[in-house]
Amino acid sequence: MAQYEAIPTERKWQKQWKDWELYKFDQESDAPVYSVDNPPRYASGALHLGHATGYSLIDFAARYHRQRGFNVMFPLCFDVNGTPVEVRVEKKFGINKYSVPRQKYIEMCEEYANSFIESMTQQFEILGESMDPSVYYQTDAPYYRRITQISFLKMLEKGLAYKGEYPVNWCPRCITALADAEVEYDQNITKLNYVKFHLADGTGHIVIATTRPELICTCQTIAVHPNDERYRDLVGKDILTPVFDKKVQVIADEKVDPAFGSGIVMICTIGDKTDLEWVMKYKLPLEKGIDEEGRMTELAGPYQGMPVKDARAKITEDLLASGTIIKQEEQQQNRSICWRCHTPIEFLQVKQWFVKIMDFKKEVLEKADEIQWFPEFMKVRLQDWVNSLQWDWVVSRQRYFATPIPVWECPECGYVLPAREEDCYIDPTITQPYEERCPKCGGELKGCPDVFDTWMDSSVSPLYNTFWKRDDEKFKRLYPMSLRPQSHDIIRTWAFYTILREHLLTGQKPWEHIMIHGFIMAPDGTPMHTSLGNVIDPMPLLETYGADALRYYACTCSLGEDHAFRERDVVHGKKLCTKMWNLGKLIEMTVTERPEPVQLKPIDRWIMSRYSKVLGTVTEHFEQYNFDKAMREIENFAWKEFADHYVEMTKYRTREKDPSVRYTLYTVYLGILKMMAPMLPHVTEDAYQAFAKMDGSRSIHTSKWPEPGRIDEEAERKGELTKEVIAAIRTWKAEKKFPLNKELARVEVVGKDAHLLKGYEKDIAQTVRAEVLELLEEAHLDSFPAVIKPVHAKLGPLFKNRAKEIVGQLATMDPAEALALLERDGIDLLLNDGRTVRITKDLVEVACELQYQGKAVDTMQVGDLLLVIET
Repeated sequence: MAQYEAIPTERKWQKQWKDWELYKFDQESDAPVYSVDNPPRYASGALHLGHATGYSLIDFAARYHRQRGFNVMFPLCFDVNGTPVEVRVEKKFGINKYSVPRQKYIEMCEEYANSFIESMTQQFEILGESMDPSVYYQTDAPYYRRITQISFLKMLEKGLAYKGEYPVNWCPRCITALADAEVEYDQNITKLNYVKFHLADGTGHIVIATTRPELICTCQTIAVHPNDERYRDLVGKDILTPVFDKKVQVIADEKVDPAFGSGIVMICTIGDKTDLEWVMKYKLPLEKGIDEEGRMTELAGPYQGMPVKDARAKITEDLLASGTIIKQEEQQQNRSICWRCHTPIEFLQVKQWFVKIMDFKKEVLEKADEIQWFPEFMKVRLQDWVNSLQWDWVVSRQRYFATPIPVWECPECGYVLPAREEDCYIDPTITQPYEERCPKCGGELKGCPDVFDTWMDSSVSPLYNTFWKRDDEKFKRLYPMSLRPQSHDIIRTWAFYTILREHLLTGQKPWEHIMIHGFIMAPDGTPMHTSLGNVIDPMPLLETYGADALRYYACTCSLGEDHAFRERDVVHGKKLCTKMWNLGKLIEMTVTERPEPVQLKPIDRWIMSRYSKVLGTVTEHFEQYNFDKAMREIENFAWKEFADHYVEMTKYRTREKDPSVRYTLYTVYLGILKMMAPMLPHVTEDAYQAFAKMDGSRSIHTSKWPEPGRIDEEAERKGELTKEVIAAIRTWKAEKKFPLNKELARVEVVGKDAHLLKGYEKDIAQTVRAEVLELLEEAHLDSFPAVIKPVHAKLGPLFKNRAKEIVGQLATMDPAEALALLERDGIDLLLNDGRTVRITKDLVEVACELQYQGKAVDTMQVGDLLLVIET
């Protein structure tokens, strides 16, 4: 292969790694374990660019730690649970959970989700992800759901889980409860309606501004601010609601905003979170105006059975027609919506299963402090979320495709019969209870039809990965895990719930480190969404530039921040791969067997010292998960210092088979490859194979991380000066439009620090093609006048139309003679009109030419050194 061809090379190594089982976690090894709590990819379609970038960042950490000698556990895994799959299945097949039998519905979801796993696994392989199928899991498998169910049973046993009837977030589209963390918000324009409510004693009316007139049917009380002088006399009076003529009383509460609307609010069950807070505070009746499917109940009278949106429109129309609405204003509101289907949510009082969180907020924050956060500032998001929580976590869902809640219940007395741990995994809607009748009242036991919130499954991933409730010895050795990598948007869900649950179940933190990455945005900086048509498919990029080039883009993405996609970075990544591969081919011709350590020559000591410093810095960046900084450091050294300078400086010595340069080329190039290997695995593997036997490993990815050598500050000082001298001469050649291989007759390096370059003379001379190179304290140069340059800004105004003739005469003069006259009284010129004018030193400039032994030379300054060049 005359040039590097990314695609076939990457496919070759992907197959080879698979055949070698290179990434298999060794269950019997005594090596220290580095375990990755890998985010299971949701089985709902192909990977997008954000996945490609995020999983690459995770892979950098896994590959680095393998090279550091860790036994790495990096599971291939998929999330095959939950409402997102149900929503897609319902849309694809035109069904809902009522139109298809439960088990058939579950089978359709399983088939749909599992249909993507093979293709997504292939995409991971094409990306070069080093995930391990030997520790594979998917969250819908009985072996995984068993752990979810046992974890719940343990919490139930400890009194950490309970069933209760409380207002919960409810999605009428998904027909299920939602946790606060599953609620998103959007901006919505609606109508603020000013509605007349009459006083019960017939003495007048008040006006209440509301965006939800359909909830007048569940109005429980009316509130004003206690300091609002306009309404102080209203407190304690009875008001009749329009349409329904329900009598409610006016109360005073400081949470009322006097500046909003009319300054009077109705408190309904339940319009929003503020209503909910008031309902709980005043223990108001919880009347149900909206049912689970988002339709109005019998409380809505003539609007019963209407969807909420239709009921709102109809009652608004009726109130306008009767003159009860006296004014309308457009109102922008922050609307709560379901995170899956984006349907506006309601608050409904429904019996649900809960996990306690309010009693453990302090403990969660303490456990978060025990974990190292990368970047550190991301921990604030968790702290803010925990401090904002007001209710326990509702964990039951009224769906089908998820882990069943493992209990049977008695409809008569409410007794709950938990499953036995040894029986899990079970589906209580199918599996018969181990007690024939209710132990409390003798009633018939019914299997709980609800399933768990998907985060109940996701939050036990560290427990599953470390063999909790499967192998106690392995669990003691493997728990807690080393790393949780994830995006910042699920700190309030996956990170929070995992820390909470593992604390409640084990009393320990789930991981040592948590690494938080951001989103990949569209090139214009906007979020990528299917609805906007700007989602970028990584596959065309992979087929055009290769996986390593795309992984290079991932290297440019610092943690904790969102990044606009830049294809130019992928293009540059491809160029870097080619550069490193070509460099390897060059070194391969010189290093044909493992070089032995030797006494290094000065320029070799320079690059070895620089290499050792770079290696130390890069290693620290990897330890801190600063992959962007690591790549910048490696690339700058590999390309600009090693390839562009050192390799060029020592080409003449490679032809001489110098042992010092052979050892240096081998050591530094191999070290560069190993530093790049976690990020650019394919090209580094391909280049490494020329040296694999010398290094003693079949793959770069199981080879040892390099060790830094001696730091030699003096060698670095001299080497950097040598590099600067060579760079200056190369720049001079380019400015003169000379080819870089143009030979120079002589180069002098002049100055009090010229002696620092002793031992480097041949390196400089051979690189810049100088026949002679001397290091001198002083220059032996002669200065001769070369050109007389008129100062036109002075000659023009002084001599006006005669200036042109003066300039012409000056140009014909011998520069040395002109300089002699100027040094005396000046130059007298006889003009065509017979007049004589005197040109003094201030009217001209004399440019001098430097000569060495009668030959013209050029000079340039490099720091305190003067370079003298004779062509």
